[in-house]
Amino acid sequence: MADDVAMTPVSAAAAGVEIALLLCGIWLVWRLALSPAARAAPPSMRLAPWGISRADFILMVCLAVVGALAAGALAGAIAHWRRLDRDQSLVLGGAALHLGILLGLLAFYLGFAPPKPAEPSRVVGALRSGAATFLVTLPIVVGISNGSEYMLRTLGLPSEKQELVSILENTDSMALRVALVIVATLLVPITEELLFRAGLFRYLRTRIPRRTALIATALLFGALHVDWTNLGGLASLVPLAVLAVIFSLAYERTGNIGTTMVAHALFNLNTFILIAAGAGS
Repeated sequence: MADDVAMTPVSAAAAGVEIALLLCGIWLVWRLALSPAARAAPPSMRLAPWGISRADFILMVCLAVVGALAAGALAGAIAHWRRLDRDQSLVLGGAALHLGILLGLLAFYLGFAPPKPAEPSRVVGALRSGAATFLVTLPIVVGISNGSEYMLRTLGLPSEKQELVSILENTDSMALRVALVIVATLLVPITEELLFRAGLFRYLRTRIPRRTALIATALLFGALHVDWTNLGGLASLVPLAVLAVIFSLAYERTGNIGTTMVAHALFNLNTFILIAAGAGS
């Protein structure tokens, strides 16, 4: 039993860095949200209302769904043709799903609402605010995640991690690990932030009560990360919903979707580094 809990120098170093990040995050939560000065200052909202019609919004969602279905079907055909194993098929399918959604969103934005070129100052601002958002998110989500797993075990419900995380932990294929990390730290943050924050939340926040928009889009975000056929990844439902709320608030305050893309990428990268170092279980 002692060998099972012994930490290697790499895992010990990773755990030390993680503790430092958590402490930085706790300090930022206090400074930005809980301190008397933060509570006295009115929150800034730099995200302007989105003047898009209902028809165009429905078109955006339809293009994202069509892109996802088309890419998923193509990935399934490739997996069958190449006789990929289950893990390889899941990674390919996840990558194809997000790529299809991204292409659908790009088709909408380029065809109906061409984006303005990003200014250098906004790129630098996104890196800074994204890093701060990641640090703020980390202690909150880690605490809620631990509580969620404990509650599920107490109720006798599945508390396993998301399947793609389990693949990363258990696979011996370096190529599969690299593909997972690339998808999760580049493709997924861009796609999910454009869809959930810059799409659904931005549209709903001025058309229904803001609090309802925050909660509804967050619950949808969390629910889509759960395999409801076997409740796999159920433990991530509440933590990811909370993460989505924080990301939406950060997007509102900065008006820069790059902020949440950077925070999302850092959050996923942090998870994978802990797993690779043996400090994530």
